Order: sequence, then C-alpha cells, then structure tokens
Amino acid sequence: MRQFLQTRYVRGGRGPVDYDCWGLVRDARSALFGRALLPTLQDARPGELRGITRAVDQVIALHGFAPCSPRTGAVATAWRASLCVHVGLVVEVDGQLRILETDEPGGPCLTALNRFQARYTRVLFYDDQDLPRSDAEPACGVAPMGGHDCGLVCGGRH
Repeated sequence: MRQFLQTRYVRGGRGPVDYDCWGLVRDARSALFGRALLPTLQDARPGELRGITRAVDQVIALHGFAPCSPRTGAVATAWRASLCVHVGLVVEVDGQLRILETDEPGGPCLTALNRFQARYTRVLFYDDQDLPRSDAEPACGVAPMGGHDCGLVCGGRH
C-alpha cells in the first residue's frame, strides 16, 4: 500500500507515479487484492462529472460489479445528487476499514470510512468478486500503516 501512498495526484493520471482517483483505484485493487485490471477510462476526467458517471455505470454493468456493504477490495463511489464525483478503494488498516483515495490538493491518503461518507450526498460500494483474479499476489502481508487519516497524514509527494 505504501507504493500508492507515495504517488502524486495528477488529473487524468493512470500511474505508475501519477494518479487521479480512478487510476489509483484500478491499479491498487489489482496490486493489493489480485483483481483483474479494469479499463483505463481515459474519457473519465476529473471535473467532467457526466463522463465520470457514465464511465462508472459502464464498469458496473460490463464487469460484473454488484452493490455491497463496505468491505476490503470494494470500490467506493461518491455521489452528489445524480452524479458520481469521486471514487476510492476500501482497504483495511490496523483492523479498520479505510478508503484509499487521491484528489487535489493533498494527493493520496487513507480516509476513515465515516469521514469519506460524510463528504458526499451518498456513497455506494461495489465489488466484483465473480471476476477472475489476475496473476498479482494479494498483498495480505502488507505491514499496517498506523491508522493514518486524510487531513492528518497523507503520504504523497506534493
């Protein structure tokens, strides 16, 4: 997980050093949970909320995602009214669910689940457990990050 916290936020970034929220989610869920790599969605650019919403709807429909409660590996979709405005990835740190996310101005960070949910009209969680796993090893042995929270400690290079 440290490798993702040491990246930086760049609009339209798809890695491996520069990420926007979707780029971070797609790479981190593959690397940390061995999930299939999702499409890059180059048309889903930060600030283009209708495009982001269409892209999220397409991924959910075409890649076998189903609504779920917050759990590790799930994608957190953040909504304001009928538009998806942000995404993050549910991870576990020191026994607590956190959202791995990146955005302006702070870059990548781990946010407490309740704090993430409080920022948006609604947050919906989706998982794709029926998708085949990639060859990536799940990062079950990742050392705990110490409960860092966005706004307190963010690990990116800004």
